[in-house]
Amino acid sequence: MTLETDISCLGQLPLFRSLPGPRLKLVALMGERLKFAPGATIITRGEEPEGVLLILRGDVEMLRPDAEEEGGGFAFQSGSIIGDVPLLSGQTYLGDIRATSQVEALLLPKDLFLELLQTVPDFGMAIARDLAARLYRLAGHVLENEKVH
Repeated sequence: MTLETDISCLGQLPLFRSLPGPRLKLVALMGERLKFAPGATIITRGEEPEGVLLILRGDVEMLRPDAEEEGGGFAFQSGSIIGDVPLLSGQTYLGDIRATSQVEALLLPKDLFLELLQTVPDFGMAIARDLAARLYRLAGHVLENEKVH
């Protein structure tokens, strides 16, 4: 992909819609583009985050520590951000993160992510909304699993 394509792709993600053009370009330039095949482990439980991972295309799943197969974890689709929670809380990843399809992602360095949070209020609000939506979805996931068991 070209730089212009990366900028366009980022600009379509809800988290980055409010970023001005020069900031989008900075994110595209500073991010490391990564590709993963279906079934590939992207992050291993216990790792410390180097930054945040933006899922540009594809789907991933965070697996429970005792899970051996796909299907029982917490799903993330295109447009998701992964790693912000452990990064902001100073923790490690709680579970393996595995690609469930072909995945294209952008790894944003920790320093760039924190700078965007501090200097672009709309970005901070977008992250807060995204965290709240994930918390709500996680609560629903936990409550649904409690009903079944």
